[in-house]
Amino acid sequence: MPLTKKDLTQIKGVVHDEVENLARITAKGFEQVDKRFEQVDKRFEHIDGHLQHIDARLDTIEHDMADIRKHFVYRDEFEEVLHRLSAVEKKLGMRSSK
Repeated sequence: MPLTKKDLTQIKGVVHDEVENLARITAKGFEQVDKRFEQVDKRFEHIDGHLQHIDARLDTIEHDMADIRKHFVYRDEFEEVLHRLSAVEKKLGMRSSK
């Protein structure tokens, strides 16, 4: 039995309505995804602020460490100087503090 024009019109109407429903559902889904991305963006902004603060603190620590290194003497160098000083004191007849 062939479809009549009325049947085809009804089918087109049903298909059109279903496509419209699918389009609305899809649009709502994208709205929800957009809202979640906004939340994620806010979190990243918050994290970025924390990272900038941490980075500034690390810069300060690195600067302080560089200053400390300028005045740092290794133990073996220090012991060598003490030994040499002790030898000089002995030659001069001075008493060592040890």
